[in-house]
Amino acid sequence: MLSKPLLGLVVLAITLSGQPLARAINRVILDAAGDWAFWGFVLMGLAGVVLVGAALRWSELAASIAGYTGGMLIWHGLSEGCLRWFADRFQVPAVDYGGFPLDGRYALLMSTTTILLGFFCVYGLLNRETRCNFMRWILRRLHWSPGDPSAGVRRSYARITAMETLLVQWFVFILFLFLGGSLGTNFYLVMLAWCVFLLWQLFRIPRPGLAFRYSVPVAIVLFSLAEVGAFFGFYPEYWKDILAFPLLNVVTALMFGAGAVVMLRGAGLATVDKAAD
Repeated sequence: MLSKPLLGLVVLAITLSGQPLARAINRVILDAAGDWAFWGFVLMGLAGVVLVGAALRWSELAASIAGYTGGMLIWHGLSEGCLRWFADRFQVPAVDYGGFPLDGRYALLMSTTTILLGFFCVYGLLNRETRCNFMRWILRRLHWSPGDPSAGVRRSYARITAMETLLVQWFVFILFLFLGGSLGTNFYLVMLAWCVFLLWQLFRIPRPGLAFRYSVPVAIVLFSLAEVGAFFGFYPEYWKDILAFPLLNVVTALMFGAGAVVMLRGAGLATVDKAAD
């Protein structure tokens, strides 16, 4: 069993490498499938759904890793990938927001802000079963609660991690699009400071499953900051062209796979979580 802070470093390596890896799969589908890319994105997303479904009764750590992997496949397949197709299909023009040239799929994504707000309220704030620290923190600030979680209810860590991956990925994308475009450098500095705090918290967590799930939003924010640097031309987005950057993409895949193997060694990939039953 890995101890602090090595545990935090390993789980962060998995979730952080999963970000460019999922984007690379998305790009391969886009380049290879051509006119059939939409169906490739759908299959990518459905593969994520199948993975999450298969892991519903796995042990906490294995289910969390599967949930994150499935959530990333769903996001970059059914969400980001299909938004690209719909933007082209409906001829959504590129927009300039705060000096940032954003193509049509980001305009569509920004228009889903109110949908996200609805999901956030119903799934998070009005859900008595949520154990999300962020949601519970908001409820405490509001001095209101829908009730305590039901005792003895078995938690599906695969579903929880997948849902949190989707919602956080969605939220951070919109946050960066709106506030990054309107506030610029100050916003990125605040996000960087927030990441430092989140990393400090992550490296203090002793439980592998919890540490992995906590690392998911940390990785999403960190990689979003990395994408900003690539956008301004400080370094290439190597995940967009695996033929031009084969070594970097192979290293990314190996980091994800090796990290998962290290975490799951001796745990049993599909072990049912007896404690949850």
